[in-house]
Amino acid sequence: MADPTAITAALTGLFPLVKEVFLMTQVLFEADKKLRSIWARVELQRAIFDAWEDGWLDARDKPDDKIKAYAFEKPLLARGILKEFVSLLKTLSDPDKLKKRYGLRPDRIPKYATRNDDVPRDLRYYSDYLSGVDSRFNIKGLPAFNKSINDHLNLLKTVRYVIVGKDYELEDVVIRFTEFNRDLQLYTDSEANNEAAQKIYEVVLTGLHSKPDDPARLAEAALFEQKATIDPDAKRFYGDIAKFIGFSLSLRDVTVLNGRGLSPNMPSQKIFTRRDFSFDAPYKLGPHSTLARLLDYPTKYQTRLVLVEWVPVPKTVNVKTKLEGLKSEWYVLHADKPDGLLLPTAQGLVYDNTDSNFIGIVFQLPSHIRTEVPPKIAGRVDPRVVRSPKTTAAQRMPTSLRQLILQQPALDLGVRFKLAQKLLNSLHLMHTAGWMHKRIRADNILFFPSQSRDGEPDPTRLDFENPFLAGFHSTRLEIETSSVLEVAAKPLEHIRPLQGLGKVLNQPRVVALDAYQHPEYRYNVNLPYRNQYDLYGVGAVLLELGLWETLEMLEKGDIGRRGYDPRVVPTKDDIRKDGETVERAGWKLDRIMGSTYGKVVRECLTLKPMPGDLLGLERTLVARLAHCQA
Repeated sequence: MADPTAITAALTGLFPLVKEVFLMTQVLFEADKKLRSIWARVELQRAIFDAWEDGWLDARDKPDDKIKAYAFEKPLLARGILKEFVSLLKTLSDPDKLKKRYGLRPDRIPKYATRNDDVPRDLRYYSDYLSGVDSRFNIKGLPAFNKSINDHLNLLKTVRYVIVGKDYELEDVVIRFTEFNRDLQLYTDSEANNEAAQKIYEVVLTGLHSKPDDPARLAEAALFEQKATIDPDAKRFYGDIAKFIGFSLSLRDVTVLNGRGLSPNMPSQKIFTRRDFSFDAPYKLGPHSTLARLLDYPTKYQTRLVLVEWVPVPKTVNVKTKLEGLKSEWYVLHADKPDGLLLPTAQGLVYDNTDSNFIGIVFQLPSHIRTEVPPKIAGRVDPRVVRSPKTTAAQRMPTSLRQLILQQPALDLGVRFKLAQKLLNSLHLMHTAGWMHKRIRADNILFFPSQSRDGEPDPTRLDFENPFLAGFHSTRLEIETSSVLEVAAKPLEHIRPLQGLGKVLNQPRVVALDAYQHPEYRYNVNLPYRNQYDLYGVGAVLLELGLWETLEMLEKGDIGRRGYDPRVVPTKDDIRKDGETVERAGWKLDRIMGSTYGKVVRECLTLKPMPGDLLGLERTLVARLAHCQA
């Protein structure tokens, strides 16, 4: 068996050669406009390889240390990776194979050409060393091997591929790169593959703002690969890439328009009035959100169940200006999104001239929840259909994570681990695209009833595989004191009421939801919102998920006892104490959820500014959570 040290040195040296053959192929297809589709597909495979490679790089952008550890821990798999590297390089450095299989001929770049050039001969000579990289390869051959690598790389930089075959032969080049990437994943452990699956979304958006045509071209390539493959996992992978790029481009378009003082065009049929809905009391979720029946939609006499979140319009803001701003939010949220993003699809807005206090955002619900809702049709009563909103609501209403924690026993560890990974993965995708949620809290994470075998909602089981991330209204919800009195150690009088108001306004309420916000932002809400603040919010949710306690229940109701009326600004001392309570609670996770989960949550909840690559940190945290198992 090959020496692990030799495998490490060989792989480290061959990385630049693999990247060079990718580059040579890209340049070849980029030069011919007729072959742009193949160029984009090669470019996509190059992006997938770059994402995989990134998982091996250390802080110095060198793969030495991680590959060395992998080679010693899993020598057979490391040897498999080396075998794939060598196989690809031998194929794309062999003049005979290039011509027979792919219709390509190696040729010298004109500025490097000499009178007695013989590129095929040089390629055979300088790539001959690859035949010696086999099971007997060891540390003794490294000096000569390293020299051969340098000579080979220097030669490739002076060579180009020339097309001499048919177009169908060129398709095989893309297939070869696709197989290469697939095989690399088979030889890589799950943590590295998970990181690569996250990194690919960052790689494909390179140049999003400076060269938006580049990611758009990759999205087309991903759609092509999705249609071409029969592997369901590959279909999902390429489909998610295409949707993610589309979502990111929508966000980029809105950013450009808003920078010019404009908003996106919105079809008039997407702006509803209150008369288009039936707002039944049993469907109400909270002060600013409700389910509702959208009447005569999508066609006359049909009805769809939707979620409406009401966005308040401050008296100081012109309602038309607010409407234009919400058009931008609709434009982004109505775009196709990968399932992992967890963001709902926006169907339109609710705006009435008669009500300038609120504008509604209409969201699409899961297919088995939104369809087959009994319509209101005068004079047409079918006794077989139950038309009571109360009964329908009982079958379709969601349950928030907060409600689950307050009312139900703790979910199985396996369910909680999966849910934590989904939430953190969703946040990473949002931040990669350039979107910040700003209101990630347990009450904004909804679970709808599962789908039964006959396609109907099953109210006895919640769908934990597909959490629904809501909370796009801009006001904070108020938690009534009754929800925390049972767990608070001190009675009601310890919750500060408003001073100087009447008895009605003097009823105290606990606003523990502010504790989901990073203390730095709570100190000064005029600060620009940062990704780290979102990460803190997810960390608070993962803390609740792990301890199965809401924030105001932590430390025997410590945060709850500092509750205050929503019209009272908390003191800096209150904010500091809230942060310290959350931080202390994070250390209890290890004995319940394991040390890996505990460390991930504590990194999310850190109060110190996070310099450097926050996306890289989120990517790593998602990969770590994937290892948490019940």
